[in-house]
Amino acid sequence: VNAPDDSEIAAVRDGATVVGLISPALRPDLVEKLSSRPITVLAMDAVPRISRAQSLDVLSSMANIAGYRAVVEAAHAFGRFFTGQVTAAGKVPPAKVLVVGAGVAGLAAIGAAGSLGAIVKATDPRPEVADQVASLGGEYVSVTDPAEGVAEV
Repeated sequence: VNAPDDSEIAAVRDGATVVGLISPALRPDLVEKLSSRPITVLAMDAVPRISRAQSLDVLSSMANIAGYRAVVEAAHAFGRFFTGQVTAAGKVPPAKVLVVGAGVAGLAAIGAAGSLGAIVKATDPRPEVADQVASLGGEYVSVTDPAEGVAEV
């Protein structure tokens, strides 16, 4: 999936097609090396994020995995269960998770944290994502302009 290195570019047969994450805007040197060869290159990270191209959208699927992984790693670092528990030794409240950003990764994180039993709140500068946050069981925390005051919690 990653961009080919110099040895891999040299090993590609003439007329072949290379498909991967090329990052053409960030790596003009790589684009130059690839364009010097008689090959076809498809930069999957340059596919637009529109409905028609959804089946080719690798950035959204990778962001989905990143959001899920962020919660799994946070749960590991947290050191106890996310869900609340009542035991003979007492009551343990559920973890509280704040997700900053309700894009693809943020929504995946909200879903993962909620499924582990945490109380989830999420913030995003776009108020139109409040319904998406709520649909995953999270509570939307609105953000205001810093010049106007503090965010409402």
